[in-house]
Amino acid sequence: MFFPVVTAIHETQYRISVAYSATMELDTESRIMAEEEKKLANGRNLSDSFFLKDVIRRSRKGDIQAMEAIYNHFNRPLFNLVYRYTYNSEMAEDLLQDIFLKVFSHLHDIRNEETFVGWIYRIAVNTCYSYLRRKKSQLQRTLPLDEVEGKIEGENYKSGDEIMKKSLDDAIQNLPDKMKSTFILHDVQGFKHREISQMLGCSTGTSKSQLFKARMKIREYLGNKTMFKERGK
Repeated sequence: MFFPVVTAIHETQYRISVAYSATMELDTESRIMAEEEKKLANGRNLSDSFFLKDVIRRSRKGDIQAMEAIYNHFNRPLFNLVYRYTYNSEMAEDLLQDIFLKVFSHLHDIRNEETFVGWIYRIAVNTCYSYLRRKKSQLQRTLPLDEVEGKIEGENYKSGDEIMKKSLDDAIQNLPDKMKSTFILHDVQGFKHREISQMLGCSTGTSKSQLFKARMKIREYLGNKTMFKERGK
C-alpha cells in the first residue's frame, strides 16, 4: 500500500514523496484517531464537513495523519479522472503523485477551506492539460480511413460490449480538452455543473454548453465507427 510521506521544508513549505507503508509506532490514542480519520476520509461528506477544515489546517502544519486522510479520500477519484486523460496506469500514477505534490506544497494558498474540492480538482485537470500538451502529437494523432476500417474489422472477435467500451474510450480521448474535462467530471464522476464551474474556472452555462458539445461529438464519433464497420462487411 502506498501513501504520501511529507517532509517539512522551513515552516511553510512541504515536499511529498511516495514510500511503502511501514508499521508505525503509535500509542493507543493515536491508533484510534488514525482509524477514525480513515473512516471519515472514506465518507462522501468530507468536502463539506468541519473535519475537512481541521484536516487542512493540520496538514499545513505537516501533520502526516491529516495528509494521509486527504490522500486516502481523493486518491481513487483523482486516479480515475487522470486515467481518462492518459489511458495508461503507470502514467496516471505518476501524474497523480505530481498532483498531490502540488496540493500539499500549496495548501497555504487556500483562503477558504470550503473551496478545497474545486481547488484540488482544478490542480488535477491543469496537470492533465500540461501532460496532453506534451503528448499532443501522440494522443491526438488521426488515422487514415482505411486504417480505421481495418482496425475495427480486426476487433470483430471481441464482444459487442468490449468494442463499444473501446469506441467510447476513443471518443472521449479525441474530445478537445475542455469538453473532455466537462464530460468526465459530469457524466463519469457525477459532479454537478456548479461544482464543475469551480473546478474549471468557468460559468455553469459554459459547463452545460461544453457537456452538450461533448455528448454530440461522442455520438457523432460512435456513429461514424458504426458506419465504417458496416461498410467493411
